[in-house]
Amino acid sequence: MLDKLLDYQREISNIQYTINLLRWELKVSAPKKSVDDLIQLITDFEEKLFQLQTSNEYGDLLLNTINSDEFKEIEKAEQRYIHHLLKHFKENKNIPEDFFSEYTSLKAKANIVWREAKEKQDYELFKPYLSKIIEMTKQYYKYLGGDTTHLYDVMLDDYEIGMTSDVIDQLFNELKEDLIPLIREVADNDVVSYKGNYTEKELLDCATYLLDYIGFDMDRGMLGIYPHGFTEKMNSNDIRIAFSHDNNPVDFVTTIIHEGGHGIFEQNIDSNLSRYENTMVDDLYALHESQSRFYENILGRNINFWIPIYGEVKKMLKLDLSLEEFAKALNAVKRSKIRIEADEVTYCLHIIIRYEIERDLFNGSLNVDDIPAVWNKKMKEYLNVDIENNSEGLMQDIHWSEGSFGYFPSYLLGTIYDGMFLDAIEENLGSIDELLRDGKVKEITSFLTENIYKFGGTYTSREIIQRVCGKELSVKPIINYFNKKYRK
Repeated sequence: MLDKLLDYQREISNIQYTINLLRWELKVSAPKKSVDDLIQLITDFEEKLFQLQTSNEYGDLLLNTINSDEFKEIEKAEQRYIHHLLKHFKENKNIPEDFFSEYTSLKAKANIVWREAKEKQDYELFKPYLSKIIEMTKQYYKYLGGDTTHLYDVMLDDYEIGMTSDVIDQLFNELKEDLIPLIREVADNDVVSYKGNYTEKELLDCATYLLDYIGFDMDRGMLGIYPHGFTEKMNSNDIRIAFSHDNNPVDFVTTIIHEGGHGIFEQNIDSNLSRYENTMVDDLYALHESQSRFYENILGRNINFWIPIYGEVKKMLKLDLSLEEFAKALNAVKRSKIRIEADEVTYCLHIIIRYEIERDLFNGSLNVDDIPAVWNKKMKEYLNVDIENNSEGLMQDIHWSEGSFGYFPSYLLGTIYDGMFLDAIEENLGSIDELLRDGKVKEITSFLTENIYKFGGTYTSREIIQRVCGKELSVKPIINYFNKKYRK
């Protein structure tokens, strides 16, 4: 019975592989006039995938596999994964096929309109699409059987199992209480910006060097240029990383190391689990973001990370900076308008702002006409930043154009997890500073692989934290990290 399920899953994976390739083409390399054709092609394949994932045959295969004697003989992690597939089958079965097709097509089109509206600084162009996506997203989660009185909690749970707005409110409020005064104290002190002038080849060569150094397997990876950094999983042997043609060396290296963390996670999932599907680890987006941000911030902004490799990177990026100057630039706390350019401290407030707006959009206390004013007010209140236009404000991120409501909190939850993982690594491997200074980044990657990555989506984030850290979720470790580093 398991063989029959795996044959069926192979067909699902092949279609998902095709969709992921098409999405990469749409974003990275497709001619402008091919966009509508690609959107239609993606929609057609999404419909086929949806049919396979909601067929009675698939449901019977999952149930019969779970009830078979063979199921009892496979590893617990694999058993849990198959139960996870059954859960998604039952949820997806409730979604009408015509609705799913319309929703998929709308998101693809809205993504294109968002890019145009951002370029033109024209929120009115994007607003009708945003409004429609919000309404269809509400309906989507209602079809999944969600509690309509707490719909945003259902959305949060879809991205991070077991997470609710009550828990996030408490965690984020504790962070605000500590970080807003910290930022007022240390932000914008002697901040210097550096610019280079790089060809695409120079950036690609440096990206390859950095990714190899932290443990990303370039024989199973590929790089591309796109205005917004992202990682796309085709399958476990084809993980693609895109980044912008950025002449700011600090933004460039942090983006590469961040996306490398995502890629390393996906490359190291146990093969028994990765054979089931080609999607990124599902329902554990905060755990995924914790790893990208762990590499970017806990490791990549630590001066010791650069000691073994700075000579080579300095040459590749033509930097006229000492190691100390480069590290200072990496760790400058500066109030900024743009989330993806933010330092690790002010970044937290960028996420809190987006979370609070999303929460209020879906509980009915906010609408699309209110977003610009609320956004600008919160940016001023939390970060003392003035927003001049909506392209540098609410339209700066791609997420809402893709219907990814409930995702933003994952970034900050991941940062909270990082504080706990840092403590656990130092308890097991010793000082992070010494490991990095000795060039032992891959020992850290091996620890994370053994304790997190190989399990894929088998365990919830809280289960992983309990297994790795032996503690309940808390903001105290990450607050201690920030205070030790920036008030030192």
